[in-house]
Amino acid sequence: MTSTYDAYRKLVDKPLGKQAFGLAFMLKAPYFATVRPQIIEMAPNRGVVQIRKRRAVQNHIGTVHAIAVANGMEAAMGLLCEATTPKGMRWLPKGIQLDYVAKTPGDVRCIAETDAADWAKEPPFQVDVRCTAVMADGTEVVRGIIPVWVSAKPSR
Repeated sequence: MTSTYDAYRKLVDKPLGKQAFGLAFMLKAPYFATVRPQIIEMAPNRGVVQIRKRRAVQNHIGTVHAIAVANGMEAAMGLLCEATTPKGMRWLPKGIQLDYVAKTPGDVRCIAETDAADWAKEPPFQVDVRCTAVMADGTEVVRGIIPVWVSAKPSR
């Protein structure tokens, strides 16, 4: 369990705790602030964020830009990895493989998931984090995999 996950668990049940954690999350990884991910869930093997449709994330046809959705999916993956990576290990995304399957006309929920068995390997190893983005009505708009390399933290 990482210090990031510790912080989430300390804040999640406090008034405005998720919002405070979300701000800290964006300070730690400033690029995520471009989509302002609302933290919905952070747990071992699962991360969920919500991206609000607003002008700053829209494309030329008025839908949420596919890369904004990809950014939300990577934020969800980061939450999952911070909550799941074994002590003494680190994670690094190796890429992203996404299929854009529908337009995103409104707010979108980005979900990242793995199984416990994905992490039960001798390091170093790769975990393929499954990602999906869905609208409030359940319509899937993006799906894919973010491969993550998990290895021992370097000694200092």
